[in-house]
Amino acid sequence: MAGSRRLTRLSGDVLAHTKPHLPEGRLAVALSGGADSAVCAWAAHRLGDTVRAVHIDHGWPASAALRSAALAVAGHLGLRLSVVETEVGSGPSPEAQARLARYQALEDELAPDEWLLTGHTMDDQAETVLGNLLRGAGAAGLSGIPRRRGRIVRPLLDVTRSETRELAALLGLPWTDDPTNVDTALRRNALRREIIPYLETRLNPSFRAALVRLASAIDADERMFDAAVGEFSMQIDGSTVRLPAPLLATVPDPVAVRAARRALRQIHHGYPGSSADVATVLSVARGGRPAELAGSVRVARTGVWVTMERSDLEMTLPAVPWALPGGIEVGPWVLEAWLEETRPVAFPLSPFVEVFDGDTMPASVTVRSIEPGDRVAIVGGTKPLADVLAEAQIPPTRRSDWPVVATDGEVIWVPGVRRAHAGWVGTATRRYLWVRATMEGHS
Repeated sequence: MAGSRRLTRLSGDVLAHTKPHLPEGRLAVALSGGADSAVCAWAAHRLGDTVRAVHIDHGWPASAALRSAALAVAGHLGLRLSVVETEVGSGPSPEAQARLARYQALEDELAPDEWLLTGHTMDDQAETVLGNLLRGAGAAGLSGIPRRRGRIVRPLLDVTRSETRELAALLGLPWTDDPTNVDTALRRNALRREIIPYLETRLNPSFRAALVRLASAIDADERMFDAAVGEFSMQIDGSTVRLPAPLLATVPDPVAVRAARRALRQIHHGYPGSSADVATVLSVARGGRPAELAGSVRVARTGVWVTMERSDLEMTLPAVPWALPGGIEVGPWVLEAWLEETRPVAFPLSPFVEVFDGDTMPASVTVRSIEPGDRVAIVGGTKPLADVLAEAQIPPTRRSDWPVVATDGEVIWVPGVRRAHAGWVGTATRRYLWVRATMEGHS
């Protein structure tokens, strides 16, 4: 009976803390297999309308156990789970490289209208603030983990780790601990298991809460500075980010630093870069030499722009069969097709929507990346697809992962760019196949 009362009280408290921070719409939970993400998935399932889970498998020794736990938790909650395997790049900090790989894989897995939820707790916030303080971070680092950045939302920042572990146990969620969490050779584990408990015992029993209050106070100031950074017209083209060099070189340093960090977060999927990275970006803005930053990022001045570009993100789409009518997801793209049995009263205006003859279109096509030698049919002949993409002003960094719809080696549609002359409807057309491609930033 006591356990039942405790479950009722604790679950009610966690849901009350979570509900105000859940966005409306489709939700994808980053499900690691641990207690925090398991409770996040449970809360989202209780409060959200359309919820699924995503697990990232890094291929490390403990990954098989975590993957099994994530599958078990998703099955227990009745959630659809996508498992994405990724490789962790080399670098001085395996943790940082794993984080970059994980967020890259999670963002690639998101549909254009989905929010990503992570299970970060109040304890994660305290550890982040203390870790940033020890490495000499500025105010942005001391503001801790943002509750929301872009499409990433952390609804459990008002919940402690002890609460998530207790609730997960009371709910019977089949979670497991990552065995690497006990390795105090890793910086975060040392903070979690040794430094913070020592400071709580010797100096302040509420040390974690004090760190969280510090983050909250500084975050209010950071929002004011962020408003000042808003005057920067940052340009984003695939894996390239540009900032106006003259403005970056002349505004007060606190604003310039925040603008540089915002750009680095964009190109690193949330990681703000080191102090050395920021100093290099500002040096280039003031006329310094081009340089290589961590994470395969090259920074250079091009005309009036400081350009940051990742050289390791040239990605291609897998070749995926698309049964018509129907829908598929390919990388960040969602493609849909449906039949209309009557003649349409209007034709599509968006370049991301097209209409074909429903009787002459094949039952299945292939969606893939551009291939060498691809040409698209036009009136009177064909044209190299690479030229067509360039004319459509698709950035070079995006052309390798732009979808191409083909059948028997013939390109019939490039969403947002061009439809082949073959496939036009005529006066004899009686059924119309509508097709639509969507991704973030397009419709």
